[in-house]
Amino acid sequence: MADASLALSRAGEDAGALRGVIAAAAARALRVEIVYLFDVLQEPRALALVASEGDPGAAMSALQRLPLDAESLAAAAARRGAVQVAPGGEGDAALLDVAHLRAQRGCSHALAIPLAFAGDVRAVLLCAAAQPSLPQAEALEIAGALSVLFGMALAAAASRALGARVGELERERTALERSREQLDATIAEARRTEEALRLMGEGFARAQKIVRLANWDWRIVRNELVWSEESYPMLGLPSDAGPITYETFLERVHPDDRAGLMRAVDLALHGAAPYRVDYRILRPDGEERVIHTVADVQRAEDGAPIRMIGTALDVTEQRSAEDALRLSEARLRLIAEHASDVIFRMRLGPDGGYEYINPAVVDHTGYPPEAWYENPRLFLSLVHPEDTGRYHEFVERMAAAGGRITFRIIDRSGRVRWVATHVTIERDDSGKPLAAIGISRDVTAEKLADEERERLLEQLAAERTWLNTVIERTPVGIVLLDPTGQQITWNHRAQELARATSPDELGGASYLCLSDGQPLSPEECPAMRALRGEVTTARELSLRRAHGSALAVLMSAGPIVDANGRLLGAVLAFEDITRLKELERLKDEWTSVVAHDLKQPVTTIIGYAAQIERRPQFADAAKARAGHILASARRLGRMVSDLTDISRIESRRLAIERGPVDLPALVQAVVERTASETEGHPVDVELRGEIPVVAADAGRVEQVLSNLLSNAAKYGDPETPIQVRLERRGDAVVTSIWNSGRGIPPDELPFLFERFFRGKAGEARVIGLGLGLYIAKGLIQAHGGQIWAESPGDGRAAFHFTLPLVGG
Repeated sequence: MADASLALSRAGEDAGALRGVIAAAAARALRVEIVYLFDVLQEPRALALVASEGDPGAAMSALQRLPLDAESLAAAAARRGAVQVAPGGEGDAALLDVAHLRAQRGCSHALAIPLAFAGDVRAVLLCAAAQPSLPQAEALEIAGALSVLFGMALAAAASRALGARVGELERERTALERSREQLDATIAEARRTEEALRLMGEGFARAQKIVRLANWDWRIVRNELVWSEESYPMLGLPSDAGPITYETFLERVHPDDRAGLMRAVDLALHGAAPYRVDYRILRPDGEERVIHTVADVQRAEDGAPIRMIGTALDVTEQRSAEDALRLSEARLRLIAEHASDVIFRMRLGPDGGYEYINPAVVDHTGYPPEAWYENPRLFLSLVHPEDTGRYHEFVERMAAAGGRITFRIIDRSGRVRWVATHVTIERDDSGKPLAAIGISRDVTAEKLADEERERLLEQLAAERTWLNTVIERTPVGIVLLDPTGQQITWNHRAQELARATSPDELGGASYLCLSDGQPLSPEECPAMRALRGEVTTARELSLRRAHGSALAVLMSAGPIVDANGRLLGAVLAFEDITRLKELERLKDEWTSVVAHDLKQPVTTIIGYAAQIERRPQFADAAKARAGHILASARRLGRMVSDLTDISRIESRRLAIERGPVDLPALVQAVVERTASETEGHPVDVELRGEIPVVAADAGRVEQVLSNLLSNAAKYGDPETPIQVRLERRGDAVVTSIWNSGRGIPPDELPFLFERFFRGKAGEARVIGLGLGLYIAKGLIQAHGGQIWAESPGDGRAAFHFTLPLVGG
């Protein structure tokens, strides 16, 4: 609008030149390709083409004259006094001027602007373009402002012409007295013109407010500077601040911009450069605004500047947007320059080539960006021969819609790389492809990882097949469970042993019981223990099969964990030990028979050896030998007794005669009776609280106590004390026997109560079969109690057992 106002001010008083300026200014303001200016004729009622812009052949055009009642966009604007728009649809073909523009000039979008004052349409602008360059709302706003501005300019020209006519009539007044009525009419017209000029001024003021355009007039000779009212808010001054002097204006200019502004004024006054400059204004409240100003210098006949007329436009928001855009572009470029992926923009078409490619291309291909700018086809030479066909197909598709492709290249060093490229097509307003914007990533590592993954999957499948074969062919029943306890698989041997239809029937507490037929608690179920991270090793259990029969099995179970210790599931393994149990029964039967048969001879030997040892008639040497025989026979007798107890325990024929037992008194008596076996070890009996009477077989309890006290002395260090503690825990009394020595190694604790087991610490100096603790366990369990051992690691060791209270 500022340029349009300036162009009108330069047009002078020539009406023809003014019309040409209006057509050219409208083309620039609306960014259109063709502009026609029509005068509105009253007689005949028609539109006459008087000026054009962008169409050298307009004089020969079919639009030279259009009737006002014709079906045309320009005629409609003249009739209605309002801007008319032809947006380019099929319905516009019925309009004569629009159809002509579309057929002859290729312009399908048109805009007709009436130039009217005080409701009188005097001219029409017809503007056309192939595609609109401005949003419709913005174009309509500018068209409204141009309608007022150009209308006022035409009115002013008409006024000047009319004024000239009035002067001529005044000079001829004496000769034209007879034409007084005509003169009166002319004067009346002049008055109407004056009113039109007044209205024109108001319209011009409204147009200035619409575009926030201020104007100023510097009369250089008198050094007077006149500003329009729009200048006051622009400079941050109240409207009643009075005249704005040049000095007041300079005070508002930013200090850093004053010198440049004054230099631009000086150059314009001397004719060295046009006056077009941007500067900053500092308002009283501290706000900084950017002003764009354009001015024209009027000169005297001798060339001296006498007047400078200009416009000023606040462009702060526009500049802020431009600065933000530049900053955004700089940031995007910074990101692209340091990105590890290749980022590029390639111009499409016959003169296509790389407009930008970032430095990452060196790492990916070995060639710097300069090489790509010089040779746009460089990439084609890098494509792997086996992928050339696919790449060319992609390039053909890419120009239409973009897309993605993963292929191989051979870089400058000869290394094969995998590249993943994604391309997007940039288009103009008509949809025509302009450029390809893309990003390429080196995915060699990912491709190699995928290949390695496939290899590992194949290897895993082979190993899984091998493992499944091993599990299926193993002569032991095997069941695999997931972390929730659900079955994953089971082998043929497991089905055969269980005679079950589902592996869910295996390992559960309801299908397992102890070897003696007692129920197995869910907590002790091997599967549940394995899912808790515990290991069950070769536990003898009874498996209740699908048809009700029981099978003696030896079951092991353990957790399956990954490298990080995370539980993946559990494995159960069991085997039929029916044959072994039968052999064990035969062995126990034979042991019982042997023990029974040995008992009588051993008793006889002990009797005779004791008589020889006591009778005085035998020599001392004979008595000593008899003593050795007696000790060995008694040891043999204990072994026979142990074998008998083992036979009774394992055949469940062990007789327990329960009765009320004063356990502290029994313990004290046993300590005294075993004094010879614990010689060298002080025995301390400690009662922790009141000890109730227990229900037990006193003889069998004494057998357990004697064995534990004897072991404490045998495995303890010389002269170290033995502690016996008794305390009540719930419905039972716990008896603990502590000694000090080498302690019990952790790896021996699980096996202490097994048959024939002897600790390594006492193998060299302790004589025995390793049956004592096994028998003690059987005796305590026969009472309904428990027995266990512990060794804290400080050289001490303890054996504990429980006995139920009377009535407990």
